[in-house]
Amino acid sequence: MCSLPMARYFVSFRIKDAEQKPLYLKNDQLLVGDPNSELRGAEKVCVLPNRSLDRTKFPIIMGNQDGTRCFACVESREGPLLQLEDVNIEDLYKGGEEATRFTFFRISSGPTFRLEAAAWPGWFLGVPTEPEEPVRLIKESEPSPRTEFFFEQSR
Repeated sequence: MCSLPMARYFVSFRIKDAEQKPLYLKNDQLLVGDPNSELRGAEKVCVLPNRSLDRTKFPIIMGNQDGTRCFACVESREGPLLQLEDVNIEDLYKGGEEATRFTFFRISSGPTFRLEAAAWPGWFLGVPTEPEEPVRLIKESEPSPRTEFFFEQSR
């Protein structure tokens, strides 16, 4: 479960890519790990819904396990970037439209999910080809293993 008082009914997840490589935090970046390494386990991520957006699109806000930092999409010259920001997930859960840049639409692809940036339609969380590299936002029209993730419920 998330270690948040208000979110005690929401669970934490560990996220892995389509090749079972775990995602983890290091130096304020979400990185993809090596599935053969015992040194890096998947990071626990707290997930809450964004209640102000279309619920049929399964809008979620993701933060670190204690909910004090959340993943946001920010504008750059090259397109949107993924970054971790010091904002409480409970504040975003209570908020409205201002939480959109922290929101991802969870799109089911069978047993996996794609995570589309709510503020940047057509941009999805994507893993690099090499382990130990940052997860980024990539423009993609068709599903691929680079943009598919497994959510494993964590205890």
